[in-house]
Amino acid sequence: MANISQFAIVTYERRPGHWRAAITPVGRSGNIVRGRTVLSIVTPDDSTSEPDANFAAEQIIIKL
Repeated sequence: MANISQFAIVTYERRPGHWRAAITPVGRSGNIVRGRTVLSIVTPDDSTSEPDANFAAEQIIIKL
């Protein structure tokens, strides 16, 4: 389980009423996954509000 403080979360509105969040590790150049560097992860589904997108991002971090 990853610590939320190790990641930066940036929420953005793709179009009106459709929010997503990008998750980026803080203090590292990225994680290595199958020989590639992961710089950020984006929530897979749209959320209806900015707080919902942020919550979805936190849930992804907890699962890491």
